[in-house]
Amino acid sequence: MQNANLELLASLKESIQALVAPLEAAQAEVSGDGDSPVQDGLELIMGELTMATLLLTDVDVTVSAGELDLINDMRRAVYGEQVALLSSSDYDQLCRDLLRLYPSGRLSVDVMPKSIRYLLAYDQAHGTQLADKARTLFMQFAEAMVSADQNKDAIESMVAANFRDILYSSSASE
Repeated sequence: MQNANLELLASLKESIQALVAPLEAAQAEVSGDGDSPVQDGLELIMGELTMATLLLTDVDVTVSAGELDLINDMRRAVYGEQVALLSSSDYDQLCRDLLRLYPSGRLSVDVMPKSIRYLLAYDQAHGTQLADKARTLFMQFAEAMVSADQNKDAIESMVAANFRDILYSSSASE
């Protein structure tokens, strides 16, 4: 693991925990009716963070050992050492998970994560800056993933730059 990733992983659990309650509150506020189920905030942001990083691994059509290690280190940092480790064969299941999160969207990094859209709504209602914190987290892991296989290429860099544009776009729509 690269030294730059150690610091990022060390702060991951705390960063995500700060977003969980606002994510759940934003979902409840957005639905407004109280009848819509609120997705667990931890599962929402970790699912999207895992999928965003995993989608960046697929740019070169393979999931390298370094990329898989980073995803597993990310999961261990948040869930603890007891979490089941992902293998390269888990990719298809994770893609199905993303489709469940975005049933009408494309399976790509061309869609703003729901967690950030919820946090944008929360920020607007509460005067906070939590969406920026989440955006930074997503980009830190996107950049770490692009570097994880020690084979950074132009296509990966372009996809990561496009993802940055999506994350920081003024539009919060799918």
